[in-house]
Amino acid sequence: MKAITPLTAAGAALAGLAIHDLTQRRHAVLRNYPVLGHMRYLLESIRPEMQQYFIERNWDGRPFDRDVRTIIYERAKGIHGEQAFGTERDVNEVGYEWLVHSVAPVPQLKTPPMVMVGGPACSKPYPMALLNVSSMSFGALSPKVKESFESA
Repeated sequence: MKAITPLTAAGAALAGLAIHDLTQRRHAVLRNYPVLGHMRYLLESIRPEMQQYFIERNWDGRPFDRDVRTIIYERAKGIHGEQAFGTERDVNEVGYEWLVHSVAPVPQLKTPPMVMVGGPACSKPYPMALLNVSSMSFGALSPKVKESFESA
């Protein structure tokens, strides 16, 4: 009787794993890519370590960051459905800026805040609003629209 070689045993184990992957109903990746699909789960399990050292933070991804994708995957599978969206960022950190809605409007200024552009060596200094409309082709706008921007 011939002894079973390690190569034969490994092949039989992989064949058994492939049969199991093809017949299981829980993971479409394993059903579509038997044996090889396990590589995805292995890489996903070491993702935090790889990401921490080589790639990016959990909130840097675009258009959806890793945190949002993880929540979507979990909710699609019916786990952690109660987890709310939030942030890992330190919003109290110096330099972190955000807009806050107001319950009552701020009184409108009679004149918009302006700053003078041009120093003592400038022949034609001019006032400029602190809040400007930018990234717009003013050539495409009508004179009435330009006038409304100036008066706002």
